[in-house]
Amino acid sequence: MAQDNPNYPVGTASVNWLDNQGQVHIRVYSTDGYNVIERCWDGNGWYTGSFAQPGASVSATAWQGSGGLSIRVYCTAQDKTAEWCIDQGGGWYQGAYTTE
Repeated sequence: MAQDNPNYPVGTASVNWLDNQGQVHIRVYSTDGYNVIERCWDGNGWYTGSFAQPGASVSATAWQGSGGLSIRVYCTAQDKTAEWCIDQGGGWYQGAYTTE
C-alpha cells in the first residue's frame, strides 16, 4: 500500500464464513486510494492473500452455495467499477459486472 497518499482515506470491505469444522475465515479488502489488497484470517494469524487490483474504493460479498464458497470484490478506479470473482477451488478472475 502506498505510504505517501495523504489525500485518500483507507477504504475497507470484509467478508467472513464458517467452514464445515466451524472455523471462522475472514477476508479484508483494503484500499489506500490506489490499490486494493487482501488480508486473510484462517484461525492462525493474519496473512496477505493473493488478491491485488487497482481501486480507490472497494466493496465485497460472499456466499456458500452448493458449489462451495464464492467471493465477489468490486473495485472502483477512474470512474469504473470492475467485479473480481473467486469460486471454491479456483483462482481470481474478472466477472461480467462493470460500469463505464
